[in-house]
Amino acid sequence: MPDATREAEGGRRKYGGEAVAAAADPATWEIWPAPEGHREVLYQRFPEFTCLCPRSEYPDFATVHLVTIPDRNVLELKHLKLWLNSFRDRPISHELAAAEIVDTLVRTLDLSYAFILMDYTPRGNLLTVPMIEHRHPKLGDLTADDPLAVALANATRVRDRLIDLAVSRSEP
Repeated sequence: MPDATREAEGGRRKYGGEAVAAAADPATWEIWPAPEGHREVLYQRFPEFTCLCPRSEYPDFATVHLVTIPDRNVLELKHLKLWLNSFRDRPISHELAAAEIVDTLVRTLDLSYAFILMDYTPRGNLLTVPMIEHRHPKLGDLTADDPLAVALANATRVRDRLIDLAVSRSEP
């Protein structure tokens, strides 16, 4: 919030700004236990991601697609939304934003699997779609009947479909 606006309103940040600022720190996140006995695949889409170009500070807009397989923890959705909103005023490259999102989620939630695809609005007639995949080392030793192997197969199908959609959208 600009300083003049904040001063006119008694120097206080509005409750939305306070919530976004607090969620920028993963230590404040509300983390829940993942369902036991079920290896679920989560697909989450955040169509209103914004950040600032690190060179010009013009806004960049993207839809964030997340595919994850939780191990023991899941992030409460409000905190995920607020954290993604915390990028709004940050100068950060498309590639670094994707890397930071995956790295932070993997580190904080100890995910078995994470894939991010960020579909940015074209800028200067150039479409950028950074993609990053993380696989926990334990995924290399799965048997075909392991519930985690089934979840991984489902997650990779979703990942492949997202890539197909992003690539087909970028073709003339």
